[in-house]
Amino acid sequence: MNRLIGSIFALGALLGVATSHGAPLEKPKTTIAVGGKAALYYLPLTIAEQLGYFRDEGLQVEIVDFAGGAKALQAMMGGGADVVSGGFDHVMVMRARGQNLRGFVLQGATPAISLGVAKERATRYRSPKDLKGMKIGVSAPGSSTHAFINHLLASVGLAPDDVSIIGVGTGPGAVAAMQAGHLDAIANVEPAITLLEKTGTIKVVVETVSVKGATVVFGSPLPSGSLYTRDEFIKNNPNTVQALANAMVRALKWLKAATPDDVAKAVPAEYLIGDRALYLEAYRKNSESYSRDGLFPPAGADALLKVLTGFEPAVRDASGLKAADAYTNEFVKAALTKY
Repeated sequence: MNRLIGSIFALGALLGVATSHGAPLEKPKTTIAVGGKAALYYLPLTIAEQLGYFRDEGLQVEIVDFAGGAKALQAMMGGGADVVSGGFDHVMVMRARGQNLRGFVLQGATPAISLGVAKERATRYRSPKDLKGMKIGVSAPGSSTHAFINHLLASVGLAPDDVSIIGVGTGPGAVAAMQAGHLDAIANVEPAITLLEKTGTIKVVVETVSVKGATVVFGSPLPSGSLYTRDEFIKNNPNTVQALANAMVRALKWLKAATPDDVAKAVPAEYLIGDRALYLEAYRKNSESYSRDGLFPPAGADALLKVLTGFEPAVRDASGLKAADAYTNEFVKAALTKY
């Protein structure tokens, strides 16, 4: 019986598996690259995977984890993944460099990145000017956490090379690097930030997790985590992209109604970092950062482009770059009619 089921599934894969709504999938086996899957920044992706929402759409999704969003982007650009779950800012920067990428589901409504300064230095921290000369940990050079630091530096007239940037990932490695005293400060996401804060290793001096905090730093909440890919992939695989959007919209809606306990039960046990209460505290902080519906807000995308123009040379020097070209809401709008 198992062999028969396996044969039927294999035949379906060859012929083009259909989604739960009947549309044949062009690429049922899809690879998503992500930079730090266990981080709360990527929780909607984990929920879609763990609750079987990708499977319900006829997808066999392989999620490949990397140290940071820049590494995930490199994997897709090199042909090692079809789609990236990562910062929307990467889409705009790559478009400025002539690469036609496009976001098709928004996961994060705020950047959800915080800056923590080592406790012994925090008493002397007054503004981003005090970052000069510091060794700062980011998930990976070129990632959204690095862009966050570049924005803070530019806001006070400092240059990117006024600090030393060190890639430390988003998980245990990031925590260990800070606790070992290898860094003066760290720009990272939850739950690493809460863990470091609770152990007295850092003091959070800037946060963009809340709408209020993001607005103080950037003047707007700014869209962040997203699913994005090449325009060519969207054109050639519209049903597959729709299936991915369907699964992610279901995950976002589930999160909107879920309790912290529901989230703790849904994620893999190792994501709880050995301290369920701490993980839940980090989730409560982060819950405001998730998109409620998966749609890219036009005003937010325009604000992000303006922010990137302030410190990213490729964006500043690009001609004819439009925020509206960096995303599509077509697939999310279709998903919202079904879920």
